[in-house]
Amino acid sequence: MKKILESTAVRLMVAIIIGSLLGGAIIHLKGPATEVALQITMIVKHLTSQIIFFMVPLIILGCVAPSITRFSGNVGSLLGFTLLLAYLSSIGAALFSIFASRAVVPELHMVATNSIARELPEKMILTLNFPTVDTMSTLLFAMLLGLGVVWTRFKSLANFLEKFQTMILTIVRKVLLPILPFFVGSNFALITYKGQLGQMQTFIWVVLLIVLCQFVWMFIMYFIASIYSRRNGWLVAKYYPKAYFTALGTMSSAATLPFALECIAESPIVKKDTADFALPLFSNLHLCGSVIAEMSLVSAVYYMMFGSLPNMYSMLLFAVLACVIAIGSPGVPGGLNMSCITILGSIVLVDQSPEAMAEFFGIMTAIYTIQDGFGTACNVTTDGALALMTDKYLAKKNLA
Repeated sequence: MKKILESTAVRLMVAIIIGSLLGGAIIHLKGPATEVALQITMIVKHLTSQIIFFMVPLIILGCVAPSITRFSGNVGSLLGFTLLLAYLSSIGAALFSIFASRAVVPELHMVATNSIARELPEKMILTLNFPTVDTMSTLLFAMLLGLGVVWTRFKSLANFLEKFQTMILTIVRKVLLPILPFFVGSNFALITYKGQLGQMQTFIWVVLLIVLCQFVWMFIMYFIASIYSRRNGWLVAKYYPKAYFTALGTMSSAATLPFALECIAESPIVKKDTADFALPLFSNLHLCGSVIAEMSLVSAVYYMMFGSLPNMYSMLLFAVLACVIAIGSPGVPGGLNMSCITILGSIVLVDQSPEAMAEFFGIMTAIYTIQDGFGTACNVTTDGALALMTDKYLAKKNLA
């Protein structure tokens, strides 16, 4: 029971329920009590969102730079191959999700036309804005820093970056994740008060779409791996159910890595040395299942809020950049979504108001984090297909 209550997904589901009930209760308040309750809820949402947005560049820097420094001992051509493989799988998954969502989401009738619209107070009595750094600037700096450490063999700085990553992930777990339910709960309270909660039931079908796309993508990648390696990919995939369900529960590629290594060790067609190299690498680079969820939810939430699908060119640019940012996301539940928030606002939501963006981010954060286990499970399971292709590449180049 304690482990269940400590689950981020469970806490967010509880936050959604409590927030929705709170929003319903505020509706029935009278006079000044309504204003006071709304102000408190708005302040909680504002302060928690400011902390989350401030943390995003730190997460990117703390994850991307040390990940690059770990490549220093690898063969150059092998590193290039694995980087390309992970990125192609992620971008392919993103494009597949975008096109699937554009075909299905309009059929879900996500725009509620009969909901009662209630207005929130125009101003909050308390605001606190934390200055932050642009996400793309942080990403570029993290990549250059990591490459500089590798090229100069600056071991002391590499060790510092490893410690910095540990520190950032600890802060995420001890600060960001505990306040996340308050952000989500307050957001749902305001959504309920404004009369928009009825629209949320549609996301059940969106999550089912996401899971279906993830299973299709896993099949596609194992099919491609079988053709490339000229081996039966089923002899890898059939050993992965334990890793899949472990990832589903932990929502962490890092926590699932020992189980994934144990699963692939049972496969007769992937060498142990290849698996020991490839799986830890892909767990830091490859988030095909997560980007499927991100693209589908962006399309669905945008359609629900604005009555149309986001611009196709904006979505394609967002997909390309999101798959780069995905390198720094493993190890943090919901990390990809949190890391993509800033570029989402500057690319897909560029014409929307700050209030609309905040509401968009709140809904995205809630739904994405609840289903995040499925994305992690897809990431971990598909790593087996990439490891199979890496094993074939090693044999071709006589590096094994």
